[in-house]
Amino acid sequence: MTARADRTAMHWGGATDVGRVRTNNQDQFLARPDLDLWAVADGMGGHSGGEVASQIACDTLGQAFSDRTVDGLIEAVEQANTAVFRAGTDNPELTGMGTTVVALAAVEHEGDEVLAIANVGDSRCYRYADGELDQVTTDHSLVADLVRDGSLSPEEAAVHPQRNIVTRVLGVYDTVPVDVFAVDPHGGDRYVLCSDGLFNEVPEPAIAAVLRRRRDPAVAANELVQLAVEGGGRDNITVVVVDVVDDGGRAAAASAALADDDAPGPSAGGPPSPS
Repeated sequence: MTARADRTAMHWGGATDVGRVRTNNQDQFLARPDLDLWAVADGMGGHSGGEVASQIACDTLGQAFSDRTVDGLIEAVEQANTAVFRAGTDNPELTGMGTTVVALAAVEHEGDEVLAIANVGDSRCYRYADGELDQVTTDHSLVADLVRDGSLSPEEAAVHPQRNIVTRVLGVYDTVPVDVFAVDPHGGDRYVLCSDGLFNEVPEPAIAAVLRRRRDPAVAANELVQLAVEGGGRDNITVVVVDVVDDGGRAAAASAALADDDAPGPSAGGPPSPS
C-alpha cells in the first residue's frame, strides 16, 4: 500500500500476532496513509485493560493528528495519553492500564518535509539504510536506563529478567513526556515500528537480513512477526514497515550539492599567452 505526500511517497505493510503464550493480543497498530501517519502501541494492565489502552491510543492518534508538524505529532500523542488516562479513571476495572506508543509521520518542519518519530515506552523505531539497521528511538525501560548508566551491557540487558519493565507509558499519569526525533526522508530508507515482542525474540542482524531480502514491506512485516513467533512468541508481536519510495528529489539534490562542493575551483591566472 502506498501513501503520497506533497513530496514524499511511502509504501507500507503491517502484521500482528498474539504469540504462543498470551491468550489475547494487547498490541495495536495504526495505519493512516491519508495522513502519512503510522503507529504501534503495546498495551498493559489487567485482563482487558491493555487491549483497551492500545486501542484508545491508536484511535485518538488518528483523530487528533490534524496539525501536520513535529509539535502536532507531539500534541496528538499527548491527547492519546489524556484519553487513556481518563478512560482508566472513569472505569475502576481499567484503573492503572497503560500503553507504549511509537509513531512515524511525514510533517512540515522549517519549510521542508521531514519524518517525525515520537515514542513513549519501549516500542521501537528502527531505520534500515545503506545495509545498516539503527535504532532511532530511545527505550524508556529499566534495563535501558541501566545500560545508559553503565550498570548493564547491551548483551546483559537482552536477557535480563526485568527487561519488560517500562519506565514511561501512556495513560498512567495525566501528563507524560514524549520523545521526538526528526529525520530527513531519503528514497530507499526503510522504517520499522515494532513492539518488544519482535526484538526480544529476533536479533537485530536477523531483522536486517529480512529487510535486505524482502522488498515488499507487507511481506517483510509478516516474516518478521513469524520469526518472533518461531523464536518463542512469549509476547504479542506487532511490526509495521514503512518504505520511503520517493523523497521528492532530496537525495539527488544533496548528491549534486556535494559534487559541486568537491569540484575544483578555477585555477589562478589566465590562459597561456600565445607563442
